[in-house]
Amino acid sequence: MTPAVPAPPDAPVPDDELVARAGLGDHAAFAELVARHGAALYRYARRMLGSAPDAEDAVQDALTAAWLGAEGFRGASSVRTWLFGIQANCVRRAARTRTRTPVPVTPDPDDERTDPAPAGDDPVEHLLATDLRAALDLALADLPGPQRAAWLLVEVEGMPYADAAHVLGTTHAAVRGLLERARGTLGRRFETWR
Repeated sequence: MTPAVPAPPDAPVPDDELVARAGLGDHAAFAELVARHGAALYRYARRMLGSAPDAEDAVQDALTAAWLGAEGFRGASSVRTWLFGIQANCVRRAARTRTRTPVPVTPDPDDERTDPAPAGDDPVEHLLATDLRAALDLALADLPGPQRAAWLLVEVEGMPYADAAHVLGTTHAAVRGLLERARGTLGRRFETWR
């Protein structure tokens, strides 16, 4: 057995070690986890709930639950998957408690993905990209919640099907089916954009 090689002093601390430290009350370790994953959690909540205030509340609830539950993290999944699982539960709870009328997603100026064209690009291309983004947000808002959740986790956040299934509390096959239906619906909706 070879001895463990210590990480260089400037190497980032792994997420699971940060959770372990947070479980012992280390606020700085938890702040680092928030810095690494907070934007993605917000992006997911924002597109699932449609409004910035609802998303902010859901993220706050998820991060509070993660802080309180950090001591119990056992590493059955990655920290990112664990955080998204908590976030998905908070989003579902928020969606149940708010009005039944779906709220269309409006572009969020703080979301770096809202403005897909860098400054200095062709204004026509920028306008088309912005229009496409707005149309995608509206189309996503029309998808049933489970399809939208699966699509966001896999297509936007880049999660493997198994991790998305863990987050959503379902199976790999169910995620595949949800994605297939979401892609079909979005494909039909965007036929005119091709």
